Amino acid sequence: MKRAMTALALLAVCLLARADGSNWRFFAGLGIANGGESISSGTITNVSTGLQTPYDVRTGTGLQYRLGTDYRIAGRLTLQGSIGYSANDPMGNNGSLTFTTIPVEILGFVNLTEALRVGGGVRSTSAEMKGSGVSSGMSVIGTYASTVGTVAEAQYLFPLPNSTPGYQNSRFGVSLRYVTESFTHNSQTYNGNHVELGMALYY
Repeated sequence: MKRAMTALALLAVCLLARADGSNWRFFAGLGIANGGESISSGTITNVSTGLQTPYDVRTGTGLQYRLGTDYRIAGRLTLQGSIGYSANDPMGNNGSLTFTTIPVEILGFVNLTEALRVGGGVRSTSAEMKGSGVSSGMSVIGTYASTVGTVAEAQYLFPLPNSTPGYQNSRFGVSLRYVTESFTHNSQTYNGNHVELGMALYY
């Protein structure tokens, strides 16, 4: 609930700031991540086809969604805050697992050119594994405590049609990032380090 309120506050501040023509921008991001340590693996019977297929729930793999705001501090320097969401959820005929993560990030960026910028920062992630059917009693079910993670990111941004030159204009871009973090559950620690290839829309 606190993270949801944070996301709404970030969005509200950004939209108000855009109306005033300030240095704030809203952004939305989507990425594909790969990495992290396996929490649970095995074979499931696919819900739609009935075929048995292997599954592997990993701490740093899956689609990543992100919403946030971007603020130009001065010149080529910007500060970015965001809240994200990811779910890894293999589902079978008699049970399913769902591992969700909700990271909150604070990053700083330097614009090397109008198109290319690099940055890094920290993140704190809430994580939980839920199960249904035969999976509900597994030892991996429950909440996962995370360390404070780090993020390194490079972005290449393209101006949108009818935009004028300037670092805070509306842009669409692609990004490459590397995240380091770990999760602990029932005294077991899992490496969550991963690489993500993504895209973002700044407005």
